[in-house]
Amino acid sequence: MALFQGVFRSAALNQDTCFNVIIPQDCPKEELRTVYLLHGMHGDHTGWCRKTSIERYAQDRRLAIVMPDGENGFYTDMKYGKKHYTYVSTELVDYTRRIFRLSEKRENTFICGLSMGGYGALRLALMKPEQYAAAASLSGCVDIVRRLKVCKWTAEAAAIWGDDFRTCTQGTDSDTLELVNRLEADPTRPKPRLFACCGKQDSLYDDNIAFRDFMKDKSFDFTFEDGDGVHNWAFWDQWVVRALDFFLEK
Repeated sequence: MALFQGVFRSAALNQDTCFNVIIPQDCPKEELRTVYLLHGMHGDHTGWCRKTSIERYAQDRRLAIVMPDGENGFYTDMKYGKKHYTYVSTELVDYTRRIFRLSEKRENTFICGLSMGGYGALRLALMKPEQYAAAASLSGCVDIVRRLKVCKWTAEAAAIWGDDFRTCTQGTDSDTLELVNRLEADPTRPKPRLFACCGKQDSLYDDNIAFRDFMKDKSFDFTFEDGDGVHNWAFWDQWVVRALDFFLEK
């Protein structure tokens, strides 16, 4: 694999920002299928390379992997802070496609993340279904409305959504359930294929089960799987393989 470590000036963030990109060593002549891979809270763009075998998994599947630094912004345009949604969903995609000759086709573009990044992956795919063919959440905050009611990271939540974060997100662009319902009601827009998994001993397991049940009567191509595991890299290293294979099933 070729591993590129980049720093560039982001207009959306108004700062220099870092990202890692994995490119198959025998780079195919056809357009490269790409996974935008998001880290969790208190992580950064280096976590996936340092703590999993993502390079080997990508090489085996001839996938390009783009790993941005999302800081602790939940991949949103923060109320009091930076425009992480605009950066990851638009600026980063445009930049990496241009520099690394990545495919611009929807069917070749996927997004995945863990924990905070799982929320980000689902939200970005639901907000921009014309851009992403599929999304995967690993131990994700799949229902942010439910999670914010009990969250202990109040300073970060207030910066992202405002001081009334416990009550203000329901029915908005931050609400993944609302975004699912909007796409469900709009036959003119494509629906991304969705995958979610969570460890049975994870503190977010009940949220994921509730999301699974919510999706049962939707017309989405949605897959939920679980297994033994907690909220850690051992689980994510195992299950990111399943997510990558899910992307390539169709």
